[in-house]
Amino acid sequence: MISVLTFGQSQRLVVAEEFTSATCGPCASQNPAFDALLQQNAGIITSIKYHMSWPMPGNDPMYLQNPEDNNARRSYYGVNSVPHVFLDGNYFSGMPVQVTQNTINSAAAIPSPFEMQVQHRLSPNHDSIYVTTLIKATDNVSGDLVAHVVVIEKHIHFNSPPGTNGERDFYNVMKKMLPDKNGTSIHSTFTSGDYVILQNSWLLANVYDTSQLAVVSFVQNDFNKNIHQGALSSTDPITPPYANDAEILNVGNVTSKNCSGKIHPYVTIRNNGSNTLTSLHIEYSVNEGETFTYDWTGSLDFLETDVIDLGEIQFTVADTNSLVINGLNPNGIGDDYTPNNELYYTFYRAPVLSGTVNMFMILDDHPEETTWQLKNSSGEIIQEGGPYSNPGAMVIEPLNITQNDCYEVIVRDAGGNGMCCDFGNGYYAVIYGNNQTAFEGSAFDSLQRNELSYDVVGMNEFKAYSNVNIGPNPSTGIFNVNFILQKDVNVSLAVYDFLGKELVTVDKGFQNRGEKRWKVDVSALGRGIYLFEMKLGDETFVKKIAVE
Repeated sequence: MISVLTFGQSQRLVVAEEFTSATCGPCASQNPAFDALLQQNAGIITSIKYHMSWPMPGNDPMYLQNPEDNNARRSYYGVNSVPHVFLDGNYFSGMPVQVTQNTINSAAAIPSPFEMQVQHRLSPNHDSIYVTTLIKATDNVSGDLVAHVVVIEKHIHFNSPPGTNGERDFYNVMKKMLPDKNGTSIHSTFTSGDYVILQNSWLLANVYDTSQLAVVSFVQNDFNKNIHQGALSSTDPITPPYANDAEILNVGNVTSKNCSGKIHPYVTIRNNGSNTLTSLHIEYSVNEGETFTYDWTGSLDFLETDVIDLGEIQFTVADTNSLVINGLNPNGIGDDYTPNNELYYTFYRAPVLSGTVNMFMILDDHPEETTWQLKNSSGEIIQEGGPYSNPGAMVIEPLNITQNDCYEVIVRDAGGNGMCCDFGNGYYAVIYGNNQTAFEGSAFDSLQRNELSYDVVGMNEFKAYSNVNIGPNPSTGIFNVNFILQKDVNVSLAVYDFLGKELVTVDKGFQNRGEKRWKVDVSALGRGIYLFEMKLGDETFVKKIAVE
């Protein structure tokens, strides 16, 4: 968790995060001078303004347009008063009136281990924004590093005050955090020359003037909240870090659970170099077995991608399996940056289920986009469901699994954005036995596939737990977890967001059987929908919880 190993030489752009409100009297008196100071130092500091729902009456429209992201940053810093400003996360914390020219100069004088470029562009009809962020290390740095991409509206003017404090002009107002409030976890260790490129988009909502849109991106260490570097977007193209550079970007059409001993991967390649990519030699294998090759040819300019069908691979299923893909010799010569040439995809032996098996779903805000299929090992569709019509509805459908076989479950989203995030917190899981989860999903693109084995003879139905009750649900963040532990096992508790990021973990250690009554405090996470997971030996209990 060390923040910076040795100081780099990149010029720092300080990030000011202010918490304010159109109903806050002191905000109205302090913001004009603070905004003027920020504008006078535009070359060394940028800002993001998060609007709060207090003081009363709590009707700030810029808060109401995105309470989730505003509250998330408030909870992240533990803010309990406005106005309040943070410079570079942990460098300064106080009121805007306490920020001086010397404060800004001192913060900007600290060298940064990163250099950053951010480009934004609007769609032709101005209904979406597309953002590219390039983060390149100029020195060695490590830590729990997260990249945040924040869409802001640089100036919002109201003809009459929208709140009670008389303010009519608001600057650098946070509109949306991309891909969400949690940002994107990036490498935990960078050496000089390492880089990442993030590409995000947002379907605009509640924007007053699209010509005032911009993006602030920054890299923050979640352990100590130190912001290493910030960047303000422009419409200028990103300058590629290297000339000849191909990246194995991701792999698709694969399952996280497998019982068939077959995999049919599609790999996405991206040209990260300034030279047009015209050829790439690809090698790939499963579980260190036979190495297959594919020689791709085409024409990709900077940041253009192509999806390659690698065909079906047969292998012997192990408990843990690994698909390894290497991209070599772009344009027939050496790659200028090799760390992104190789991709590992790990997947696991499919669980063996018995008894009743159900498809469990919480539909997102576009249920008409959601469908699913159940296929047997011959590829025949034996059951399907959707599209649906009730946003937020709970769906439980028994799966027609009646014989020993390897089955595949395919969940599709016609909108290409899975079941979470921009369109509500949807979720699906295949549940069996005593509320055991075979697999689950929420954040995916157009489809997600998984396999399961079924044995009609059945397994030991004696479960580790019974009578689980979690309440109140929803709550303000304190949940009572009550259940009967029926075996002596190790128990751990965890809370995840819908992207699968672990937010809270509690290790209860070895527990003797008997009635358990525990409290779990997740109030620091802020309002939202989360997944509560309880692991009891080799069994898992999962439940959706809501924090108000």
